[in-house]
Amino acid sequence: MRHTAAKVLHVLALGMWFGGVGFFNFVTAPTIFDTFKEVVAAGPSDRTARQTISPPGTDPATRAALASALAGAAVGPVFPKYFAMQAGCALVAGATALGWWNAGGTVHRRRVVVLGLAALTVAVAWPVSTYVSELRVQRFDPSDEVRTAAKALFGPWHLVSLGLSFVTVGLAGVALAMATRLPPEEERG
Repeated sequence: MRHTAAKVLHVLALGMWFGGVGFFNFVTAPTIFDTFKEVVAAGPSDRTARQTISPPGTDPATRAALASALAGAAVGPVFPKYFAMQAGCALVAGATALGWWNAGGTVHRRRVVVLGLAALTVAVAWPVSTYVSELRVQRFDPSDEVRTAAKALFGPWHLVSLGLSFVTVGLAGVALAMATRLPPEEERG
C-alpha cells in the first residue's frame, strides 16, 4: 500500500509541477502581458472600468512601458506562491524517487538526478525572480540614477529568470515522462 501511495504522490507532484510551470510560462504570463498591451492601447473600456489608462496621443514607448509595468504588477505577486508550489512538488517527487534509488536499473537513479537538477533550478530561480521583481519596480523610480541602473539590469536578469524557468519546465517534463517507468512492487530495494 505504501509503495502504491508513493507512486501516486510522485505522479501527482510531477503532473502539478510540469502542468503548473508549463501553463504559467506558455499561457498565463504571455496572455497577461498581451492583455495589458491591448488595455493600455484601447483606451476606456469595460476592462479599465471605463477609465482612461493612457490619454489619446500618448507615445507608443510610454504605452509599452505602462503596459509592461501593469502586467508585471499583476504577475509579480504570483511568484512567491508559484515557487512555493514548485518547491513542494520537487520535495514530494524527489522524496518518493529517492525511495526507488536501489530498485534496480539506472532509470531510478537517473530520475533522482533529473529531479535534483530541476529542484536546483527552482532554488536558483526563486531569488533571481525576486531580484527581477525589484528591478521591475525600480525601472520606474523617480531617480534617474536608480531608473537607469535598473533598466540596464532588468533585461539580462529577466532573460536569466526565463531561461531557468524553461529549463525547469523541460526537466519536470523529462521527470514526468520517466514516471512511465516506475518500479513494480517486487522491485523495491
